[in-house]
Amino acid sequence: MSQTVTEKEVRENCAALRTRMAARKLTRAYDKALRPVGLKITQFTLLIAVEEGSAKSLTALADMLALERSSLVRNVKLLEDEGLIEAAPSGEGRSLGLRLTRAGRRKLTQALPLWRKAQDEVEGALGPNWPSVKKSLHQLIAMG
Repeated sequence: MSQTVTEKEVRENCAALRTRMAARKLTRAYDKALRPVGLKITQFTLLIAVEEGSAKSLTALADMLALERSSLVRNVKLLEDEGLIEAAPSGEGRSLGLRLTRAGRRKLTQALPLWRKAQDEVEGALGPNWPSVKKSLHQLIAMG
């Protein structure tokens, strides 16, 4: 027998709705924090991932960041045009990796304390719930 689902139930319980609302709110907060250095949180996290260097191709980087490859390519192009990242041999056949330029490294160094301030505000707002929230987010990401 099927259960009747109400709009109220969706509004109150839908995990996709709630996480998307939270993601938009967080994106705005981090974008505002990073504005003084001219970065958005999506660009900042891409610079972090490139600096880490574990992804050896655009496809691997897109997978690591849970992005569509086309979205990643657009963001990479923007950061390349700004002189913050450049193509680099990946060491894996014809795959192409990325690396930060000196300007990219400087920009990241300037952005890190701004990110830290935004992160502290988020963690402060969540208080003692933050470790549990972080664990839940990791579980959602791992769902695949």
